[in-house]
Amino acid sequence: MSRRDLSQPSFVDAMVSGCAKGGGFLDRIEKAFDWSAFEALLAPIHASRRGAPGYPPLTMFKIVLLQQWHTLSDPGAEEAVRDRLSFRRFCGLPLEVETPDHASIWRFRQTIEKLGLSAALLSETNRQLDALGLIVKRGTLIDATLIAAAVKRPPYGEGGVNPRDPDARVTMKRKKAHFGYKGHLAVDQGSGLVRQAEMTSANVHDSRLGETLVQGDEQAVFADRAYDSQAFRESLRRRGIGDGIIWKVKHRRYPLEPWQQRLNHWAKGIRSGVERANATMKQWYRLSGVRYRGLARNACHLQFVATAMNMKRALVLIDQA
Repeated sequence: MSRRDLSQPSFVDAMVSGCAKGGGFLDRIEKAFDWSAFEALLAPIHASRRGAPGYPPLTMFKIVLLQQWHTLSDPGAEEAVRDRLSFRRFCGLPLEVETPDHASIWRFRQTIEKLGLSAALLSETNRQLDALGLIVKRGTLIDATLIAAAVKRPPYGEGGVNPRDPDARVTMKRKKAHFGYKGHLAVDQGSGLVRQAEMTSANVHDSRLGETLVQGDEQAVFADRAYDSQAFRESLRRRGIGDGIIWKVKHRRYPLEPWQQRLNHWAKGIRSGVERANATMKQWYRLSGVRYRGLARNACHLQFVATAMNMKRALVLIDQA
């Protein structure tokens, strides 16, 4: 199987590197992480036996990260990597080497999805951040946020399904219908790092993933009233994890006790950190709507976004340390 050898820079690359200004965002990202660990995770991706030599998977992974940080489409990423020296240097692409086209980027992302590697890449990012002491583990903030589908909502009476994306579903929130998906995040209290990211259809209740998002090494779990259930609270108690779930009024005749109201006030202030992560994901990474059709592709994209968010957030935490 053939693969391009990008390890030997040319004389022109050496000249350009000598003149280029270092210390930028991508240079800091490059130095902050052990990329050989990601390379090992990507080892199952083999170059094609036919056609031109393929690009190293690590190069392609870095292009996908650039897509998240700069909200680039596949054609946009192709053009940006070809034209920007900092992007080429970050991806390890010498000047005389042709850059990957948009079809190659698309195929790489599809391969990651089929092999189920996106969650492993986020886990490896978090493993390295944990080794640096950046994950606090004081508490896990859990929440779900609605993400619009890439196709139109089906008319009423058609079962709430658009055949162009059968995984997207309709749900009601504050008496308003939403069509698409839900992103479920587990965010580390204190650092703001995303420890886990899951995606479901929009009609899946938030509480269904409550247990899944508990990391097991945190001191407490904080979540809104959608996660209020006796079973979940008992599960946390058995595992020795503090209960920061907001209490819900079950019936207007039975208002919350004063101690429950005090706990809710305390927990609301803490769990607001996950709202900031959701806002960052939607506003800066343009994930207020999904880019693709189908749960698997969009779940893979969510993992890439969470990975990119954590890598960028890590630089802030390192500066604060």
